Amino acid sequence: MNRRTRIGPAEVRALANCAELPLAPGREQLIAETLDAWVAEANALSRKMSAAEHLELVPATVFTHPEALDGE
Repeated sequence: MNRRTRIGPAEVRALANCAELPLAPGREQLIAETLDAWVAEANALSRKMSAAEHLELVPATVFTHPEALDGE
């Protein structure tokens, strides 16, 4: 699937409202353009990393939570 998601000013305003983030009037378009580019690239990376040849890859850095180590 190669459908491009479009994020516009209305979606930015809705996301900001859901997250209870203050958003100055007039900033929606600038943020929409940035998010639209990020989402497109993130989706492309997700498709690439979901390919069979990458299924065995694991992160080079593993993060642990201190509480998880307390029981050892």
